[in-house]
Amino acid sequence: MDDGRFHRDRRFEILRARPEVRRLFGNHPQTAAVAALVVCGQFAMAYLVSGRPWWVAGVVAFCIGAFLIHFLNVVVHECTHNLVFRKSHWNKALGIFANLPALAPGALAFRHYHLLHHRYLGTPCMDADVAPEWEVRLVGRGAVRKFLWFAAQPLTYTVLHPLRVRERIPLDGWLATNVAAVLAAGVTTAFWLGGTSIIYLMLSSYFAIGPHPAGAHVLQEHFIFDGDDETFSYYGAMNAISLNHGLHLEHHDFPNIPGANLGKIRRLAPEFYARPYSHSSRWATIWRFMTDPHVRLDSRAIRGAGQPASA
Repeated sequence: MDDGRFHRDRRFEILRARPEVRRLFGNHPQTAAVAALVVCGQFAMAYLVSGRPWWVAGVVAFCIGAFLIHFLNVVVHECTHNLVFRKSHWNKALGIFANLPALAPGALAFRHYHLLHHRYLGTPCMDADVAPEWEVRLVGRGAVRKFLWFAAQPLTYTVLHPLRVRERIPLDGWLATNVAAVLAAGVTTAFWLGGTSIIYLMLSSYFAIGPHPAGAHVLQEHFIFDGDDETFSYYGAMNAISLNHGLHLEHHDFPNIPGANLGKIRRLAPEFYARPYSHSSRWATIWRFMTDPHVRLDSRAIRGAGQPASA
């Protein structure tokens, strides 16, 4: 499993047995329309909490905003794989647009590091998802430290881990546009709606990748709770509001299939997805991660430096 052929071999076997899966390849431009509605909806929520106590913004961010930002993060993910439009520049533009309510300009950075994640899955110096050894030792097996790590995930996942990746993000016009557009959206929101709205947008983004069922996808995707695979899927209700983002085994098998079609793979090739372990509850995933001393930050497939995973 650590030679990088896991998903490549599965892809070959599935297509050989079920060539009709190829019909699912392509783009899903309808995602752009839904993304536009959700961007407008998130700014509308920011308007509705304007002038209210900060704790109201926090409650609404946890209950509603985190799910809206999670969906927009998934749109950025779809754009990263050019699954919305055929042209890369249109996908980059939509990714930046979907990134506007997040207040953190991460669409282009995510695009760079996520594609490396697919190519070098589990390689510490190339895959930003892999925690460094010092972090593994610091967090250890205890529930309290794991919770603190989970709470700090927006920092480790988006800032600290990418610093270890050898292939740095190119400083080009797209990155500059991403930074300028998101900062402009934040300044405009602060000017017209005030501080509570900014708190709402910030907490929505924090919970979307932090201690929240939306943020639990990071625990679900590649942490080995049971079994001997290296990628795991979540089959639960949140897939309905996240373009099937939980179907991560399917996604790594076929990263050229848009999220709207991912659920169809399992129906076309059920024998390949009767896996020994999958997730059905994000809350249960969080609880198991916290309380199971056998699940650590290095409970995942880790391969040699610089070895392509073809995933």
